[in-house]
Amino acid sequence: MAQEHVPDDFDWVAAQAKCSAASMFDRLRTHVREDVQRRNGLLDRDDGWTFEFDEEDDAFDVSRVVESGLRGPTVAALVRFERTGPRIHVHSEDIDLDFTAVVALDVTGLCRFVVGEAMYSDWEIRRMALEQLFFEEPEDTE
Repeated sequence: MAQEHVPDDFDWVAAQAKCSAASMFDRLRTHVREDVQRRNGLLDRDDGWTFEFDEEDDAFDVSRVVESGLRGPTVAALVRFERTGPRIHVHSEDIDLDFTAVVALDVTGLCRFVVGEAMYSDWEIRRMALEQLFFEEPEDTE
């Protein structure tokens, strides 16, 4: 696969200055909110799930809400995104999910998320965080 050519005079200093955990976290927050709206808009799903987005300063949550008869809606699972300094931690107590990302410029000069040794784009991080919450039954059903 051919890599996009970056000119030799690429202004990596300006690009790095814009590539911060705070800016990428804000971008992630905006796109996750949109993902929740899109998932709630799917009409061909008969799982009865709805999803809610809640935010704080340096954290936000996506929760799967199920109707449970007389008790009303309850949160069946929750994914939390938290930013602490240069790290973005994505985790859940309800599903098998726990990773930490930092941000860095890739070889094409784009700001990416780094988890372990791999670089990911915004949509890939969102899929890693939300796919199981949005589409898979939890193993422990009561």
